[in-house]
Amino acid sequence: MTEEKTGFFSTERGKRFIKFAIIGTIGWGLNFLLLYLFDMLLGITFLKDIDISIWVFAINQGVIASLLSMAIVFVFTFVMNKIWTFRDQGKEFQPSTLFQFFQFTLIGFVGYTIYTGIMMGLHGSLLWNKYLVMTIAFYAGLISNFVWNDLWTFNPKFIEKRMKRREERIKKKENKKNQN
Repeated sequence: MTEEKTGFFSTERGKRFIKFAIIGTIGWGLNFLLLYLFDMLLGITFLKDIDISIWVFAINQGVIASLLSMAIVFVFTFVMNKIWTFRDQGKEFQPSTLFQFFQFTLIGFVGYTIYTGIMMGLHGSLLWNKYLVMTIAFYAGLISNFVWNDLWTFNPKFIEKRMKRREERIKKKENKKNQN
């Protein structure tokens, strides 16, 4: 792991951001492609006529296609970021991939909320151009997701602290077991 002594805006972090942005852009394109394909495939199956209301949510073919494409893109972007963007982060601690995926997904949903809020505010309320707003919202979500994933999900210091706490819990359990 390379030491970063120049604060948050270091050369290493800048390289990670560029990789993160490349993967995010590929993921965005993949999401559009998968959404189109799933929507098309679901349209020719028995699910084309599905229309279920759960509370205030309407579940239909488009929602199902969107959820499927988003799930695949979350897994794709997580794996690509783990093996390419953040590959040197926390190598010596062997962090739990499942826990990191949970963190990554949680941050992704926060980014999606930011994206949706910007879309609703600038396009829905202020009637800005939809494509301009989509671009602004995409980059706002991208920056937010990178910052939080860099500081929390793939941060070696955070991983080290978490692994030390885990080891301490295991030692405490072993000590209790030995005392009994």
